[in-house]
This record gives sequence, C-alpha cells and structure tokens, in this order.
Amino acid sequence: MFKIIKPLTFVEKINLMMKRFEDIDLKIEKLVFLLNAEEGNPGIYELTYELAYYDLMIEDKYKIARILLTEILLEELVILEKYKDFELKDKIATIDKNEIEKVLNNPFNWYPCNEILSISLTDKGNEYLDKEMPKYEDRINRRLGGK
Repeated sequence: MFKIIKPLTFVEKINLMMKRFEDIDLKIEKLVFLLNAEEGNPGIYELTYELAYYDLMIEDKYKIARILLTEILLEELVILEKYKDFELKDKIATIDKNEIEKVLNNPFNWYPCNEILSISLTDKGNEYLDKEMPKYEDRINRRLGGK
C-alpha cells in the first residue's frame, strides 16, 4: 500500500543538493571559502560573490555557498559570528552549531544590511589550510586568477 518515508536528515539533504553541482570542484571552493575567512570575511553574503567565477544562476550560488558554509561550520574550521555593523567591531553573538541550519535558512541573514554574519577561521581551520593548500596550490592559483 503506502510506504512511510522518513524525513531526510540535514546532512542527507546537503548530500542530495551536492549531486547537482558535480562539475564544480567543491574541495577547491571549500579552500576558497577558508581563504576568505582567513583574509577577514566581511559577511557571509560575500561567499556568494566568490562563486561568481562560475556561470550559475543566483539561487545555485546561494545553494553552493550554504552547502560549503554548513560543511566548514560543522567541521569547526570556522565559527559564525553576528555583528552589529560592517566594521565587525561590536560582536553580538557567536552562533551555536545547533542553530546553523535555522540561521542559514533565513534569507535575511545573507544580506549585507543591519546585523552582519561573518565567519572567522579557527585554529583547526588554520591547520586544515596549512595541510591542504600545498596539495592544491596550482589549482587554487588558477581558480583565484580568473577563468
């Protein structure tokens, strides 16, 4: 008769979305996002700008940004912080891992207005970059140098 289907977990949803973007090297884009955090991310909205390298529809840029941002947050390579303004001097809060899905699912949080969400590299993120960058240096340089 009818089969009861259990809802997908958050990670299962992310994995399903990732299949759609198989032509994009998500490992390289993950490193690009971490480099963005290392340089001083002015807000998570800029992560979608990093994806301007690809000829994608805007909604796909947001999907990829959300996938990668979720991954690096859950792996504790970055932390997500809320600030009062663009100067990122007056921190309101650090977003708890349990709130990531809720926060990233709110479109208001992606726009550079009012309160700003920004990522900062953790010690674990610095170690990850130190380990992975030498392996991908040529590809990262080509990627950051343009098409």
